[in-house]
Amino acid sequence: MKDEVNHRIDEGKRVSGALRSLWRQRTLSLEAKRGMYESIVLPTLLYGCEAWVMNVAARRRLEAVEMSCLRAMCGVNIMQRIRSLEVRRRCGITKTVVQRAEEGLLRWFGHVERMERNRMTSRVYQSVVEGRRGRGRPRKGWREGVKEVLCARGLDFQQACVSVFDRSEWRQMVFNT
Repeated sequence: MKDEVNHRIDEGKRVSGALRSLWRQRTLSLEAKRGMYESIVLPTLLYGCEAWVMNVAARRRLEAVEMSCLRAMCGVNIMQRIRSLEVRRRCGITKTVVQRAEEGLLRWFGHVERMERNRMTSRVYQSVVEGRRGRGRPRKGWREGVKEVLCARGLDFQQACVSVFDRSEWRQMVFNT
């Protein structure tokens, strides 16, 4: 999973670098730049984020790529020491890239929970691997990642498993918390 996240970060940097000359143009409006960011950079950066289990380092790298793009968009140099919240406000960006990735994770969790139990995706989600595990601490699985995101938002996993069946309530929980 770490390789997938790193690959997406590298792709996001590549796309951002390709757009950097456009973002430096003063004649292009900030709204147009934001549109390019939201339609080109974010989808490239977050492709497949529904399956990611991110650690702190991956979150920081995602945020670093995001801020690099946003600073270039609004013409702010890192040496000017303008806070990230202020740069996001200037660009009109309300959610961080990590929040968007977490929303994608929770959105996919809702789909998987609502799936019929005989579908392959649901069967893999419900399965338990048998046999002996290697030495060391167990890796954090996808379900643990979902629990961590829900806990950070002040939600209970068991309550979330019930709430997914009411789509409007689930949408409210995912996108408004």
